[in-house]
This record gives sequence, structure tokens and C-alpha cells, in this order.
Amino acid sequence: MRYAISFLLAFSALSAEVPNFSDNHKIGVQNTILAKVNGTTISMMDVKKKMDLAFHHNYPHLAGSSQARFQFYETSWRQVLMEMIDHELMLADAADREIKLADAEVREEIENRFGPNVMQTIDQIGLTYDEVWRLVKNELIVRRMSWWFIHSKAFTAVTPQDIRQAYRLHLKEHPAYTEWKYRVLTIRGDKPSEAATQLCQVVQSQSPESLTDALKQFEAAHPKVQVSLSNEYSAADSELSESHHSALSALQPASYSQPVTQVSRDKKEVARIFYLSQKIDHPAPLFEEVSPLLKNELIQKASAEVSQNYIGKLRKHYRFDADHLSESLPEDFRPFSLE
Repeated sequence: MRYAISFLLAFSALSAEVPNFSDNHKIGVQNTILAKVNGTTISMMDVKKKMDLAFHHNYPHLAGSSQARFQFYETSWRQVLMEMIDHELMLADAADREIKLADAEVREEIENRFGPNVMQTIDQIGLTYDEVWRLVKNELIVRRMSWWFIHSKAFTAVTPQDIRQAYRLHLKEHPAYTEWKYRVLTIRGDKPSEAATQLCQVVQSQSPESLTDALKQFEAAHPKVQVSLSNEYSAADSELSESHHSALSALQPASYSQPVTQVSRDKKEVARIFYLSQKIDHPAPLFEEVSPLLKNELIQKASAEVSQNYIGKLRKHYRFDADHLSESLPEDFRPFSLE
């Protein structure tokens, strides 16, 4: 469901800061009834057991760190609670539809998840075999219900025409463009355009990297002129000024422009000579390249919409009031403590 990925991602940044070592801290739990769904109560201990299972599966290297587990609880419990509520609604729907699950499927999933030493691993987590059986069985039923009533509908909802339209929108945001790599010689001082014409003849046969001595000699011969060579710029079409684009578009790579006379910000005449290092054309992404990603994004969006509608109908059908839950769990409620 939508909560599972978000709470795991939220904790990942925290877990990177927690050292991998055993500690002597204990985690206190303020156990209380959090919600009642179709006759089934969900307590804080139920939420904790669900989180213990997720923590073992995703962060086994932090098993000995109470600090890491405490942070995981603090970060995740509200989202896990909402996920458990949605799952209880889906389980109720599955029961009403008389959907069955073979014991062999549950047993195989437990063996795959906990390895050959199932009992030893479960004992380390702090759960009983019956608790793990119930949790895993419910997860498998929810997974099946999610596919039938959410994901399969989302797949059907996304048509080839939708993907084509998404591609057209993608092209507007990622059009073809040209990348320009260039440097600029700027000539200031007395009669800069005349000096630039002379300088242009000097630099034509040299690369910008080899101009240091030539520019010093030119300035020595023209004491009323200052010449500066810029670092290499890199810019796309949309980032270039009209004057720069006009000068560069007439050039071939590894060539200099004729002097361009302009007026600087201080209202003085300056002359510029452009050197084009590289001109790199970046074509628009091909449909074949991006269509799988676009399709996946559309399916995810459709899944979120279908899920919201499906869960909304279940809440209405089983008379679950989400607003009342929010009121009963204030933002400052902290059910876990590190002792």
C-alpha cells in the first residue's frame, strides 16, 4: 500500500546515522486501543508487532540497536496504523467475498521470509509463530485484494492514448536543445572595435589555452586597451542571450567570430570575440526510451486514485470514521519512550 514505501524511505535517512551496535536501552510502550475496525480492535502493541516484522525485514543489520528501533517506531507508527486500518477493511471485504488462502501459501511465504531457522528467527524478533502466521496470512490476502481491486484496475485504466499524451507533455518539458561551450575575449579601452579587429588576426590560428603570451604582447603594444579572456561557459539555447546566440550560431567548433561591438552596463563601448569550443545537440527523448517510465508513472497515479476510491467505499461500508481517529490521536502523542 501507499504508506509502506513512504515510512521506510522516511526512516532510511535516520538509520544511516545510527551506529550498528548493541545497547542496553529498553523501549517503553504506552499500550492503548487506537482504532476499532469492523469489530476488530487495533492496539499500540498490534502496531508495534507489525513494525517489528517490517524492521526485521528491512533493517536486519540494526537488530541490536534499541536507538534505531526507537527511531523507527517514532517515525513510522502513525503511517503503519493507517496502513493496518486500511488492511483490516480489505480483510473484512475479503471475508465477505469468501476469499480463501491455502495454508501452504502462508507456510511458503514464512519460510522464504525467515529462512530455514524459522522459529529461532521469530523468537529473536519477539513474536510467536501464531502471531507471525496471522500477520503473514493477512499480508498475503491484502496483497491479493490489492491486485484484484486496485492494481489490475489501474493497469486497465492506462491506455496507449494516455501514454502518447504523457509523451507529448514530456516533450514540452524536455525538448531538443543545443548545448554551447564557448569563451569570450572582451576588449575595452580606446577604440575597442579597431583593436578587436587587429586582435582577431592574432588569435585566429591559436587555441584560447595558448593565448596568454599573445594577449600580454598585444596589451603591451596597445597600452590604452585591456583584453580579458573568460573561462569556458556552458549554456543551453534557452540560457543564452540573443547577442551571444547570434554570434555563436554562425560559428563552427574550434573557431573565432568576427568582433562584435556592444555597449556595456557602464554605457561604454566594448568589443567581443567569441570562441566556440563545442556545439552539442541534445535530441528530444524518443518515445521508446521514456514510454516505460511514463506508463509506470501513469499506473502509479491511477493506482493511488483507485486505492483512494476503494478504501473510501470500504470506510463508508464498514462505518469507519477517519476524522474521529485524527481527533483522538493528537500530534503530541508519544507512545514510545527510550529508557
